Amino acid sequence: METYRLKNIAILLLALLNAGLLLLLGYQFLQARRTEAEAARQLEVLCETNQLTLGSQVDLTQQPLSPLTLARDSETEKAIAVWLLGGGTDASSQGGGMISYTGEKGAIQFRSGGGFDGSHLAVEVEDIAGFSQDFCRQFGYRNMSVQIRGRSGSAVAVQEVAGVPVYGCDVSLFFEDGLLSTVSGAHVSLENAAVEAGQSMTCVTALVRFLDFRSASGVVCSQVEDVQCIYQLQSTASTQRLLPAWRIETDTYTYFVDCASGEVARN
Repeated sequence: METYRLKNIAILLLALLNAGLLLLLGYQFLQARRTEAEAARQLEVLCETNQLTLGSQVDLTQQPLSPLTLARDSETEKAIAVWLLGGGTDASSQGGGMISYTGEKGAIQFRSGGGFDGSHLAVEVEDIAGFSQDFCRQFGYRNMSVQIRGRSGSAVAVQEVAGVPVYGCDVSLFFEDGLLSTVSGAHVSLENAAVEAGQSMTCVTALVRFLDFRSASGVVCSQVEDVQCIYQLQSTASTQRLLPAWRIETDTYTYFVDCASGEVARN
């Protein structure tokens, strides 16, 4: 009987401990929400003072992204080359991390930093817009812009990873007389990506940085129409990194606030 009582007491103590932890977490969550709400309120006052309005699409509570270190994805590189050149492509190392895929319709070179390009291609294309859309859909490029005149033209698009645009990671397709003649761009993969440690910049902080930049540089704008945390590709001969930045769209230009340095730059 004594053992039974002790067991019940232990269970009760554990239940009380769990309840206490839940209350503590709930309190911390409420405090964080109050802090966020107060920061947002102060920002709105600051914007009003500086004669800058925030559009209805601006979400001040959206969470920032974490920087990522990426690994090279040779399988996707091969898939891109085969999709563009057709089957029967041969891969060969060119040294310095460069791999060339060669077929009857030309050759495309991929670099370890994510970039790729091919010129003097001879890929027959019946429908330029359809061909470009299919390629972008297959490999995660969005917001495609197409310019076509007769059987010649170009298509440009930006890659997205997990629904986030990656600036500096785009693709350009050029067509001449019904042939894909040139391709250039970059592609990255989240396969085996590693999250880097470090603090993240909030949306409110990014907008405060932009306000300071606006005042110091004399930027002319009256409204922030949208804000989104995006990635920027930073690549070297041996590494690929995705670094977060806040993209701030105003009624005049688009600006980027670097999440690490706080530096503001116009697109």
